[in-house]
Amino acid sequence: MTVWLFMTTGARRGEVCALRWDRFDADAAVLVIRSSIGQRGKRTWEKDTKTHQQRRIALDSQTVALLVAYRRHCAERAGLADLPGNARNFSPMPDGSTWVKPDTVSQRYERMCGRIGWDMHVHQLRHYSATELIAGGVDVRTVAGRLGHGGGGTTTLKVYSAFVAEADQRAAGSLVAHLPPLPARLVLTDAEGGFTAAGTAAQDETGSPYRRIAADLRGAIVSGVLTPGMQLPTVGELSERYAVSHGTAQRAVAVLRTAGLVTVSRGRRAVVRSVIVGSA
Repeated sequence: MTVWLFMTTGARRGEVCALRWDRFDADAAVLVIRSSIGQRGKRTWEKDTKTHQQRRIALDSQTVALLVAYRRHCAERAGLADLPGNARNFSPMPDGSTWVKPDTVSQRYERMCGRIGWDMHVHQLRHYSATELIAGGVDVRTVAGRLGHGGGGTTTLKVYSAFVAEADQRAAGSLVAHLPPLPARLVLTDAEGGFTAAGTAAQDETGSPYRRIAADLRGAIVSGVLTPGMQLPTVGELSERYAVSHGTAQRAVAVLRTAGLVTVSRGRRAVVRSVIVGSA
């Protein structure tokens, strides 16, 4: 159940550990995040959320049904008709009288992943939730609200810039499908020579992993998500995000450098240099 909630709500580890049953409204299909559990060594304590604000997360019907069934299961395990409202959703005690430790949640998840050959940690489920929402077309401000990011979405843009740009590019593709075609004689080219007469990306750009990564990052620069002076994700981060080798990620950055969009210094992240002329 904890894994499911991480995936569907994007809540932080400590926030899930702090959940109580009186913060789940099955009728309204809402989960309220009010606090978080901190841990240092073996000591744990309840505290405010990271942004010191509570938030309401809308739930889908499957998640509501699972939580209702899980609460019934917990009550039966405790030998009660129902659990009190202040009982913790996830607890080492049958009656939910105390919270589960954040480190315990992480260790259990990592052991589970290890048994099936995955090298993953709990926080990646939060990233999964965010990227799936963005890929599904949910606006950044709504995603930020669900994740508990401050700044009206600024943090979300910085962390998930490539995914926002990818969604933006898909939106542009949907729009152009309803526009009249360009004259056949009008041929558009970019620094890589990768556009066709219809103004769409050539097959080689979408077919080659490094070109796809470069296109995503270029889209983030053009749309203003990545502004001059901002750093690109590291080669390691790009490699993990797109499931490619470090060499492929480096090649994508090299494409942007060749196009004059970023500067690259040895041992440092690539930095946005400028935007494509005429893109503003």
